[in-house]
Amino acid sequence: MYHEQNLGRAQDNEAHGTEVAKLQKELDSLANQYSQLVDDLSKLFDYQAGKKCHDMDCTSQAMNELKEKKKQLEEQAKIELQMEKLKLKKEQRCILQSQADIIKNTRKAMKEIDVDRDLLKEEKKNMENVIAELLKVGHGCKEKLDKIKEVMMEE
Repeated sequence: MYHEQNLGRAQDNEAHGTEVAKLQKELDSLANQYSQLVDDLSKLFDYQAGKKCHDMDCTSQAMNELKEKKKQLEEQAKIELQMEKLKLKKEQRCILQSQADIIKNTRKAMKEIDVDRDLLKEEKKNMENVIAELLKVGHGCKEKLDKIKEVMMEE
């Protein structure tokens, strides 16, 4: 029981310590914010009174520097964009040239195929003529065999 109470007190003490540390941090944060607000307010009053403080001069210089950097970045971006356009145009020319070569080669191959097809048609006609002649010859032989049969049947 005694140990449990001591343990409970130690845990409470730790919880209290963490809570105090948390509150201390929050207090420090609020103090910093308060001092910043006071500084900002004093700068505002100084500016309204016609006094330019050193920070305002630094701010205007920083703004000018940012404007210059912005201009430089815009110019650099324009240059990079132009370079990219040139690369794309070059790639497009290469693609168009490749397409032209492919079309040229395809037409050449089609002409060769047409020549081969014409040769095959001519050979087919020749074969048909040969077959027709063979059939004529075969038909004549058939007629002779029929006549021989008739003669044989008569006897």
